[in-house]
Amino acid sequence: MTVSLALRADSSISAAMQQKIRQIAAELDYTPNHMAKGLIHGKSYNLTIMIGGFLHDDYQHQFVKGVIPYALKRGYIVSMVPLERDLELERAMIEKFTRMQTEGFLIFHCGEPSTYAALQKQGVPFVLYTKYFETLDSDYVVCDDYNGAYAMTEYLIDLGHKDIAFVYDSYLEQSSEVKERRMGYIQALRDRELPYKENNLISFNLFSSNEFVASEILENNRTFIDILTGPNRPTALFACNDILASFIYIAVKRLGLTIPDDISVVGYEGVYLGSVIDPPLTTVATPIQEMGRKACQVLLDKIEGILPQSEYVKIRLKPELVIRESAAALTDSSRNSSK
Repeated sequence: MTVSLALRADSSISAAMQQKIRQIAAELDYTPNHMAKGLIHGKSYNLTIMIGGFLHDDYQHQFVKGVIPYALKRGYIVSMVPLERDLELERAMIEKFTRMQTEGFLIFHCGEPSTYAALQKQGVPFVLYTKYFETLDSDYVVCDDYNGAYAMTEYLIDLGHKDIAFVYDSYLEQSSEVKERRMGYIQALRDRELPYKENNLISFNLFSSNEFVASEILENNRTFIDILTGPNRPTALFACNDILASFIYIAVKRLGLTIPDDISVVGYEGVYLGSVIDPPLTTVATPIQEMGRKACQVLLDKIEGILPQSEYVKIRLKPELVIRESAAALTDSSRNSSK
């Protein structure tokens, strides 16, 4: 008991005795057994990250880098579950990890709120990240997507662009982050007294699995191609995320156009990919690691009773405009080339 109290820095053990016990523990290479500790206290000390999207890009990696150090600092370990946009797998894994007594979930959801309404009824804490449900009151940590998109649209307008298209991943059309980015884009146009065109909201079909064939991009996006090869193509494309922007790069270049001379392209999220593609991508950078840390903090504060379960925490983190080389001021020659 004395050793246990000393290793937890309990005030009932003198500082000298704590130091002596820690020194002996270090010499013996002793590590506390969290499983045994959990059996004593009825806790697993395990958190679960449910990743509804794919693990092929830097976004989820950055989020996890924010979560794990914070969780370890507070004495928890973390499990990760990739769901690949599979609703059935999402339900099954939530049920499985709940039975395994996870303390709570950090969730990049697949799009079905009823799964999480049921989880709330069970009293299992969870925090959504990146996107939330408009129909379900819950804890979440997201980016201020409306103002991020507003700022990017204003930036393009200040470069002289008046015909700006918003391109979104068709799978994400109804997700909160894309809806808020779209609203910010539309409002910026209206505030600057520019016409909003319905046909400048362009759906783009990304791959539906980890298998990707570059040559199929044009084939799977005929509407997008028709707009870019038509007589009045937009002078700038605002992609709803950086992964989509990289696909747009491929499509634009296969059409024989150059970025940004013929058309400007910008993105959103600020993953590393944007800094290495050619030309480097102008984007709205989300503080992804901070999102991970904040989401983990909220979850643990709920688990440990620091925050009441009955009050939902809703955090919107401020994004940052990152100017690179993929957007250029509109010149007379570029105006003519779009006609």
